[in-house]
Amino acid sequence: MTSLLPKIRIHPVFWLVIAAGTLTGHLWETAIAFLIVFIHELGHAVAAKGFGWNVIEIELLPFGGVAKLDEHEAHPFYQEFVVFLAGPLQNVWLPLLSYAMLRLPFWGTEQHQLFLAQNSALLLFNLLPIWPLDGGRLLHVLLEIVYPFKPAYKKMLYFSAAALLLFSILTFWRYPFSINLWVIVLFILIALYKERRVLPLRFIRFLLAVSSTKYRFARLKRLRVSGDTPLSNVFSLYYKNAEHHIHITGIKDSDIDGKELVDKYFKGGCDGDTISDCR
Repeated sequence: MTSLLPKIRIHPVFWLVIAAGTLTGHLWETAIAFLIVFIHELGHAVAAKGFGWNVIEIELLPFGGVAKLDEHEAHPFYQEFVVFLAGPLQNVWLPLLSYAMLRLPFWGTEQHQLFLAQNSALLLFNLLPIWPLDGGRLLHVLLEIVYPFKPAYKKMLYFSAAALLLFSILTFWRYPFSINLWVIVLFILIALYKERRVLPLRFIRFLLAVSSTKYRFARLKRLRVSGDTPLSNVFSLYYKNAEHHIHITGIKDSDIDGKELVDKYFKGGCDGDTISDCR
């Protein structure tokens, strides 16, 4: 666990929340929020390290955090579920910590109630199906099981935007003057916009991971395409954590291994832009 501590970074938005809480006299609220978020993110990081993942950085945010992982690594879906659930699971036992701290002289009923309220709020908010919250990441894993990588990513972003819009409407209706909530909504909106902009880069990294992985996956996807199908369209049919066997319709003995096709493409072994040019 100590090896993870140097990788934890506090996002500037969280620094603003901490500064605002300190200046306005809400020191306990700020300290409690920091403690809950810190333990929440440690849950993610410890679970990831337990599976041998390469954790690059853990960024603390007012509503949770973001674990930056090596995107060239392939992780089984069950490991992703465990890692993304490991954070919210900390919020399940944290109330017990607050109850135990009631015996301490500086921890009274007021601090205890603040702790319970903030812990519940963080847990429920973080499970919303909005990227980059834990609920959005869990939704993404589910979509990747059902859909190819690129369509799954797009569906996750579109669903997150719709859910964020609904959340914003409810926020405006119930808490129109909550500056903290609007800062969080704005941050998530910017995060979604940036994620949509870098989708082509994410897709290239996914293909590089397909090309470089040493794993052989049990999940097999058989793809049927015509000979004039552009390679970009063929690669858009690729699933995460799967082997691909591609058959060109109308051509006998035209089966192509999906990983070998990506290897050949990146090594410049294709004479054109269609799958027939890479046979």
